[in-house]
Amino acid sequence: MPLPGATNRSDDLGSKVDCYAQAGIPVYVVGDRRHDEVVLYTDPRGGEYRSRKPFERGASLLLPESTGVTLEPPVDRLLDGDEGR
Repeated sequence: MPLPGATNRSDDLGSKVDCYAQAGIPVYVVGDRRHDEVVLYTDPRGGEYRSRKPFERGASLLLPESTGVTLEPPVDRLLDGDEGR
């Protein structure tokens, strides 16, 4: 999961979103530390993601069933990694 820094934020939240949607990547997750959220992009059609769902601190990221993965990581952990320990 990308965690944009100052130098790649526009890529991870802009051009990469567009490229991955155009390639038909079914799920793209990116941590946005500037806005303190994790964003889940799903349902790529026509070269763009039809769904963008932000998850704020205190919540857990819910991956769609279509991924075949049962995982609900806490947003805080995704944004902070091991720093919060």
